[in-house]
Amino acid sequence: MKYATFTVRGQGRTNNEDCLRVLPEAGLFMVADGMGGHLAGEVASQLAVDSIAEYLLQIAPQEPPEIRLHKAVAYANSLIYADSSQREEHCNMGSTLALVWQQGQLVYLAHIGDSRIYHFNQEHVRQLTSDHSVVGQMLRDGTITPEEALNHPKKNVLTRALGVEEKVQADVRIFQLPLPGFLLLCTDGLSSYLPMPTVLPQVAARVSPEQMLPVLAELAKEAGSKDDITCVLLWQPEGGQADE
Repeated sequence: MKYATFTVRGQGRTNNEDCLRVLPEAGLFMVADGMGGHLAGEVASQLAVDSIAEYLLQIAPQEPPEIRLHKAVAYANSLIYADSSQREEHCNMGSTLALVWQQGQLVYLAHIGDSRIYHFNQEHVRQLTSDHSVVGQMLRDGTITPEEALNHPKKNVLTRALGVEEKVQADVRIFQLPLPGFLLLCTDGLSSYLPMPTVLPQVAARVSPEQMLPVLAELAKEAGSKDDITCVLLWQPEGGQADE
């Protein structure tokens, strides 16, 4: 798969607590959004992507991919949790995760928190992840609308994150290739400020894949985002239409 990346520090912030890791030769792409005390957010997000990459590529390569993926998440969680517990300045730090891992003709998706993965083209959008957040649960319960979610006061309150508790479970989905169209991994600095089902097809119709991420980030800033924004866009060279 071809890919493009983008990350920018939020307006008025002293550091970028998001992190991305792309290892195209291994088919591995990740974004993470850290949280915590002074500088601890960026420590957590960096630990998340580095430790997952380490586990998937170097530890227990003989195990089936899905098992390795779950164990990699557990490994990352244990490292972040231990660091948070042992270092006062890192107390209560944690991170979200959105991951795409291609293994042969299968694509594995994993996520924790409110970083998201979308599948889209010029006509259709599918959100492939469900936010582990208070607002995400309210949306699933039908107590608020997607429009209300964009400005809800609790939209940043997570119900699940890497490193916050001793154990955590990632949501994992598996897709068969080909998967035409685009896959977008993004932190909430983008997705929390834009009506993604409307915006993604419009941007896909207007600009090249290489231009999409800066355009989306600028639209999010215009909509009020002062958060860090980090994205990875994936697509297959032959293009095509998203299968609905």
